[in-house]
Amino acid sequence: LFPMPEAGEAFVLKRDNIDFECTLPRGGKLWGRGCFFLSSKRIVFVAGDKSCRQDFRSFGIPLQMLRKPKFEQPIFGPNYLTGSTKPLPGFENDPAAAPLMGGDTVFYLTFRSGGCNTFLQLLYPLLAEVQAQREQQGPIAQAAQEGRLNQVAYVDPSDPSVLYLSQPTAVAGSEERTNFEIDAPSAPPADSAGQPGRSNGNCLIS
Repeated sequence: LFPMPEAGEAFVLKRDNIDFECTLPRGGKLWGRGCFFLSSKRIVFVAGDKSCRQDFRSFGIPLQMLRKPKFEQPIFGPNYLTGSTKPLPGFENDPAAAPLMGGDTVFYLTFRSGGCNTFLQLLYPLLAEVQAQREQQGPIAQAAQEGRLNQVAYVDPSDPSVLYLSQPTAVAGSEERTNFEIDAPSAPPADSAGQPGRSNGNCLIS
């Protein structure tokens, strides 16, 4: 599975073995284990191994709306990226954005294995490019679109991120869409203690 690309979007890398957690503005948490994709426009977590509820399959973080990103390296426990996000301007009435309304959504992406230097060396320049709101693509986004990421990316041997040297294409008829029921409660995963240094919570949204 990979996210359906938006107009003008180029995928930069994929990172497996990721735990995701977020606190919704209306209360409640979402939690999942899977992978994320970094593109020229967003970070998209896709639940694979585990999810706190059947209808939670993915979570998109627009780089334009990513605030206070902070990469943490605890002495005990895995590295993680935290920050907050909200819907893009003009999408406030989009049903897909309904769970994020009412304030900032704080998220955590926990890297369960491997280093992060390749990812970080691409994330922060992309953030600067997107949040500067330039009309033209920045150098990293353009390199991804043209299949030249290997020329601009610093490759850390300890970082298992997979760079996209060509853009992925979907098989015809393979699109999948899951409706998220905003008010439906669900139980936390059986091993939800896997989030180090943060309190566990179920996925009740009220």
